[in-house]
Amino acid sequence: MNQLLESLIVCPNCKQPFDVKEEAFWRCSKDGFEIPIYEGKPVFTSMPKTAHVYEKIERGPEQGTPWRQANWKFLQEQVQGQDKEALILDVGSGHGDFAQIFTNRKYLAVDIVPYPEVDLACDLGEVVPFKEGTFDLLVLMNVLEHVYHFHKLLDSMFYLLKPGGSLVIAVPFMIKVHQAPFDFYRYTHYTLVDFAKEHGFEVTLLEGYYDPIFFVGESMRNLRFWVLPKLPRFSRWFARGVLMLIESLISLLKLFIGKGYVKSPDLAKNPAAIGYHLVLRKP
Repeated sequence: MNQLLESLIVCPNCKQPFDVKEEAFWRCSKDGFEIPIYEGKPVFTSMPKTAHVYEKIERGPEQGTPWRQANWKFLQEQVQGQDKEALILDVGSGHGDFAQIFTNRKYLAVDIVPYPEVDLACDLGEVVPFKEGTFDLLVLMNVLEHVYHFHKLLDSMFYLLKPGGSLVIAVPFMIKVHQAPFDFYRYTHYTLVDFAKEHGFEVTLLEGYYDPIFFVGESMRNLRFWVLPKLPRFSRWFARGVLMLIESLISLLKLFIGKGYVKSPDLAKNPAAIGYHLVLRKP
């Protein structure tokens, strides 16, 4: 078991360390709260039978969609700005898509699915097995749209942060439904600011990621994979030829428009952000 986790984890009821530790379970003798240990990791909440479980995908600064690459750069900048001794918790970390960024850091990963890459399995919106003000930095990368009761989770995030600590968020906006059926929300930047303040946070950074070519490309992929296959054969062949021509013109257009960019939503004046990056501070 991760030694850092073992030093920080507590009974979610009495907030005292577990004092009965067996290979298969831990128990708090003060109130009888018990958790199973699965492959060396504590499991505080059972994985929902309907949870979306996905295969590991290799990630990196130059891998994935332009949105994912923008996420990587954003998170890397936020982590580099932290003190070397900062305690970091990656919430909804999955297979550790961004784990490379936290190399040589005091870092823990949590998810509702006990993936091999996580340190504990827990729904922090329901159970909080840490003391108040434990962490310097909390990370929610492409997670918030999948949390139905997100207000509970944000309350837990505020509780877990030290005063002056930061919550780093990446959340998509103009992106297709993914991890269905567990894709619940798309937030405008107005909503993001409002609910941050509602939960006691200060907004220290809010930026949108804008990429018109990527946005058009998503529409082309929708046509290719979801519309064209349903057409009669002759119409499908003709439509594919037209689509190939359009895609060639889009590639040419990219030479003039350029790559995606990051900008304040107020300054961008563009209503079609691919997604948003936020940094929220606990006063």
